[in-house]
Amino acid sequence: MRTDFVRTICVFLLVNSAPDRAAAADIGKPYRLESVDLKQRILWSAECLEPAGGGLAFGGQDQQSEDGVAHTRIMEGGAWKSIHEELRAKNPMQPFRDRTWALRTEAKNLRARIRHQYFEGRTTGEDASFLKSEIAPQQAALSKNLGMLVTALGRDVGKQTVDHIQRAARTIGEPLTEITPGALRAMADAQIQLELAAESLDAEPAPRSILCDPHPRADGIIYEPKTKLYVLFGGDHMDYLTNDTWVFEPVQRRWTQLRPAGAPPPRANHRLTATGDGKITMTGGYTYAANTDYVGGQYADFRDGPWTLDLEKQTWSGGDTVSADSRTYRAGPLHPDFYLQGPRPDAAAFQAKLQSLPANEWIATDPLFRPKLNRDWGTAVLDPDRDILLRWSGGHSAHGGTDVPHFHFATNRWELPFPVEFPLGQLYSNTSYPDGFNYNLRPWMTGHTYQNYAYDPPSRLMVKAGRPHHFYLYDPAIGDWIGRGDKPAAMSYGDCFYTLTLTPTPLGALCWGQNGKLHRFDHAAGKWNELTVTGDRLPGAEVDNSTLAYDSKRDRVLLFRKPYGKAPYDGKVWSVDLKTLTVTALSPPGMTSAHRFAYIAAASLIQPAISSSWRPS
Repeated sequence: MRTDFVRTICVFLLVNSAPDRAAAADIGKPYRLESVDLKQRILWSAECLEPAGGGLAFGGQDQQSEDGVAHTRIMEGGAWKSIHEELRAKNPMQPFRDRTWALRTEAKNLRARIRHQYFEGRTTGEDASFLKSEIAPQQAALSKNLGMLVTALGRDVGKQTVDHIQRAARTIGEPLTEITPGALRAMADAQIQLELAAESLDAEPAPRSILCDPHPRADGIIYEPKTKLYVLFGGDHMDYLTNDTWVFEPVQRRWTQLRPAGAPPPRANHRLTATGDGKITMTGGYTYAANTDYVGGQYADFRDGPWTLDLEKQTWSGGDTVSADSRTYRAGPLHPDFYLQGPRPDAAAFQAKLQSLPANEWIATDPLFRPKLNRDWGTAVLDPDRDILLRWSGGHSAHGGTDVPHFHFATNRWELPFPVEFPLGQLYSNTSYPDGFNYNLRPWMTGHTYQNYAYDPPSRLMVKAGRPHHFYLYDPAIGDWIGRGDKPAAMSYGDCFYTLTLTPTPLGALCWGQNGKLHRFDHAAGKWNELTVTGDRLPGAEVDNSTLAYDSKRDRVLLFRKPYGKAPYDGKVWSVDLKTLTVTALSPPGMTSAHRFAYIAAASLIQPAISSSWRPS
């Protein structure tokens, strides 16, 4: 914290009792989607069988794949066969797609650096120096590479694809003299333009959830017998809805994106019907409700249409169309733009406010524009290298997204790095969240995040260990998840998010499990190493009733545990010397006073900040 005196800041997260209502007259009331059986490997996909015995399946999240995507599958010999790699190999535009996506990622990460600087509330002079020395060279290089990409594509692609890239290039190439909300929104649009361009060059449509109910009232893919084409429209990418239109030719095994002049508004869970004359009828579907009620409905049905797609003319009719490259994002506190409102963040003004606070008195900082929904059932971790708080909490019928809001101590402001994405109907129970990556290579919330994630000082990353088989890494510098790795067997067990308990230490995040074992994260090797301890027996971590903290003065960790349920806490503490790895059971004076504690949780302890460059003497 950038102050020359010691203050404690207490951040209050409040729940908004008023939902964001959809303004359009043709939108129904918010409702909940039903949950699905998570024992299935693929969730929220669509399958369509043609009379001759063939079939096409597409969409959905594959909980076991390396990219989280259920790719194109065809019915062959009575079984579904994935042909994704075949489609990529036959697509002459695939190298250009991958190149475009790489430039999109550069643009996303560049915007993240600029956005962080904005929320740090520096002076205009400091911002100007930052933009000139650090951002301008990256802008110039990225804009040049986008121009080279357009030249390389030449006339082999449609005008829309080139327009998307050139629009992004113009925005990125415009020198910034100051950081404004408008500039950040323009950079976000540039990222979207590059995503749309990459999708148009790909061998198959972008990933999406198509059917979202376990007993669907919809047909997300339909076979049209006159043209002998499968038709796909729209879908839910989890963070946005789309309205693109694609057809699949089963003989050539090829996807083609249609380019109608306009299309129905983005949606998912709609019904497609083939009329037999080369036309498709669409009805229903949902949009986002952007509801901030606790366990509130996040979806609302369209009451428009019916819509008709003429495949020969490539036209949609039936109502007021929108651009065929449209997206619908959640609004209000569920979108990053919400936090760009209000006065410019001002570090000097907030530090002056801190200086005026009375001593020895708790004062709510009352930050503007707080995150929603509930961010309960977890904790928050300090990133001392960037002077921010990382809060990835929710689950248990609360906020079930993948987003990690950043709280900036310098300015008392929250930053949301990317639009909120939800795992459809899995929001309303205790532990039912999908495993693996989602479409953006991010992990879904666990039933509780509790203390199963922590800041790792050597890598300057946040590490999440609460999933059964993998650990996940989050990079605060770019505001996004960046990868995962396998966990050792001792850290891999059912519902491990309840008991895997982490804390930062100078040599790596430390993890304590229900089996009493300790592991330390080695980022350089990409793995967790078990620490072989001696001395007294170390108990296992307990559900709802254990925590540990690093003692920087003595280079040790202190572990606290009480039995689950109504049994009182006996006040016992275990110490692990990190130099000798010796466990000592402590019976501190006054330990009987601890009987009054109903729970032992992370909030009971205050840990010192740990710099990544600090080492114990």
